[in-house]
Amino acid sequence: MSASPSTAAKDTPASDPRADRITAAGAQEMLERLQNAALLESGAVNVIGLDAIRRKLGDRWAAKRAQIWEHVERELDRHLSPADIHFRTDEISYMIAQPGQAGFAAQAVCMTILQEVLKFFLGESRFADIDVRTVTAIAGNQVTSTPVDLIKLRRGVGTAPASASAGSAPLETPAEQMAMAATGPLADQAPAPPLWKPPLAGRTTIIELEPSKREAFDLKLTVDGVWNLRRGLITSFLVERGGVSSRTDAAELAEIDVATFAYASVILDEQVRQGGPLTLHVPINFTSLATQRTRDRILSLTQSVREAMRKSVLLEICGLDAGVPPSRLIEVVGLMRSLCVGVIGRVRPSKQALAAVQGCGLRALAVEADHLAPTKPEFDARLKAFFTLARPVSPNLLIHGLPDQKQIDLALAAGFSHASVVTGTEA
Repeated sequence: MSASPSTAAKDTPASDPRADRITAAGAQEMLERLQNAALLESGAVNVIGLDAIRRKLGDRWAAKRAQIWEHVERELDRHLSPADIHFRTDEISYMIAQPGQAGFAAQAVCMTILQEVLKFFLGESRFADIDVRTVTAIAGNQVTSTPVDLIKLRRGVGTAPASASAGSAPLETPAEQMAMAATGPLADQAPAPPLWKPPLAGRTTIIELEPSKREAFDLKLTVDGVWNLRRGLITSFLVERGGVSSRTDAAELAEIDVATFAYASVILDEQVRQGGPLTLHVPINFTSLATQRTRDRILSLTQSVREAMRKSVLLEICGLDAGVPPSRLIEVVGLMRSLCVGVIGRVRPSKQALAAVQGCGLRALAVEADHLAPTKPEFDARLKAFFTLARPVSPNLLIHGLPDQKQIDLALAAGFSHASVVTGTEA
């Protein structure tokens, strides 16, 4: 940002807004994604500043800044989910967007990240050095922000989730929180504008598909909540497919993917018309993306909600195993990354599959619970083994299709960052 946070804090009252012109390379595209009134009004977009570190280092800043930026990126990846967006806006400022979080919760995450960075480089985290600002408006490359009230924020950190009733004790485990969230998909943690109250969790439709020269079959599409295990709440939703055989060929997979995106487009269209934040995981098979004809069909189908895709969709590329050519995957990820919030890879739980996707630009990795035998006694050991293999590839690891809400705690203990439970098993 053009003005340092510390200078602005001295010159203006703490509550005054400040306008900064962003000129960092590549920032404009990210700013365009965040120009969403509902997202900004919810307080989900914030800025943290590193001016205290720059002041402390003085003349050594220029030599150290690359190392500092690298460390900050690692902290951001560690604390944030794949649905979140972060980027550096100038030498000392990072913008952080958390679509699944409301003001207080989003600001608390930002403060925690900044405190850990300050402690690492300065040995302490002084109150005067914490610079967190909430973005209130984005117009072109100009960003308006106001300082966060750190006193109120510090007093509030660690309080019970908003979904708990007044005076009640905080829920202890994600499984217990999931039980509380059964009647409210967002667990009241990320309130949306009044008009946007879709019954997403558990939403189901059955579509009859008739691939050319193949037997017709029913495709079941269900929306499941995706739990951010580090925060203990649902922050996004997943369109999951049922009725798909492991022997399904490429032509049938293409029809499945087209139907999936048609269904996702309906949800996105509702969100566009009614307003409100949403992060939606949409699965698609690698073979469909790697085939231009199928890819063009899908992109044509989503043309009317393209802007919503760029702000709301996490694309999950399925079918990634040892046979996937890394060069082709890099090409596909690069092509799709500009059309959505981020790209996740669903992999087979093997060393060979993980080796094939490493360094391909994926924002996170996901695995299907069925591939780890969730009904077997050794399931927790398999979870931990996969985490050990996958952790060097990505800091964000998801597991989809847990058959029992209690197993969400096993996923948390194993080190996973996100998990979804098959709809209908929560009760």
